[in-house]
Amino acid sequence: MRFNSFWRYRRFILSKGFISAMWQSRKNVIAASLGCLPAAGPFMAELDVTYRCNCRCRMCQRWRNSRDGELTLTEYQDLAITFRGLGVHQVSIAGGEPLLREDIFAIIDCFVKCGMSVNLCTNGILLEKYAGRIREAGKICVTVSLDGATAPCHENIRGAPNTYSLIEKGIGTLMAYPAPYRPFVRVRMTVSNFNMAELRPFYLKWRDLVDDVLLQPVHRCDTSYYSGFEKTELHIDPDALAEQLAGTPFATDGYMVRLIKSLRTDGGFPRHRCYAGVLMVRIDPWGNVFPCLEQHARVGSVREDDFRVIWNSERFDRERKRIVDEGRCSCWYNNTALISHYGNLLRMTHVGAIREKDNSKA
Repeated sequence: MRFNSFWRYRRFILSKGFISAMWQSRKNVIAASLGCLPAAGPFMAELDVTYRCNCRCRMCQRWRNSRDGELTLTEYQDLAITFRGLGVHQVSIAGGEPLLREDIFAIIDCFVKCGMSVNLCTNGILLEKYAGRIREAGKICVTVSLDGATAPCHENIRGAPNTYSLIEKGIGTLMAYPAPYRPFVRVRMTVSNFNMAELRPFYLKWRDLVDDVLLQPVHRCDTSYYSGFEKTELHIDPDALAEQLAGTPFATDGYMVRLIKSLRTDGGFPRHRCYAGVLMVRIDPWGNVFPCLEQHARVGSVREDDFRVIWNSERFDRERKRIVDEGRCSCWYNNTALISHYGNLLRMTHVGAIREKDNSKA
């Protein structure tokens, strides 16, 4: 599920920066279809600023990799300037737990000041402690990971006992600020058979308490750099999923409808056109650059080269073309932030323009 209410997201979608980014993204989609280098930077950059974490999630292994040497504030400031020059619109700051970095608000500020829309992904444990600082960060988006409607379910999956009530309190503190002076707050549930029975209660609990409720189906990709649950733990029961979604906005969401159908017919996730390396990119805490958010292939490091050089490099372009040649992928991430939806719309406008031009010649 990408979002439930267009009106609630109007300050992002109707902004001048968003419209400009869509125009630049259209150029990238056209360039990819012609086998050319992108005309602009990615629409979205996922920045993992640390893999340190105060959770021990069952579907994540990043907390096991908490080594030192993360990118510094100065390096992020330089990256923000480069992103601004390339027309990057959205930066998603993730981890690990980003709020464990002492300089996290300075990192957020450098991207906000460069005109980018910032999404802070957090497990919520430190929200209450830093609510005031988050409010002062500006009109950012905060996405809180919650994996159940009850404490036992969430804390079992997240490996963080006695934290659910603290997360609830932190969210309540943020939402208590007047709407114009607080971040846009979402809760996101990573759906698996472990918490399936709490899906509808989760939605009913949070729908009127936060700005949006998101669902992210858990999945495993064997060729990615990081994997989560074992295969035997990953199966999502499509009938149970359909039952839980019934009567909620998720029941008619295009992606969820396709997911249930695909799980029933093929036993896997639906495949869709991939825009990795065209509209999105991921950078890990040590500056390694990956075209795909699943981190299949490293194409460079911002500690070795300027991001603009990496983005337009032969090495990156080979991986970009490989992804395009493969055609379609089944990961969830391409559905994140409406990337797949935007990409397909932009591609259709290009195809439609070509057809209209051909018809006029005829």
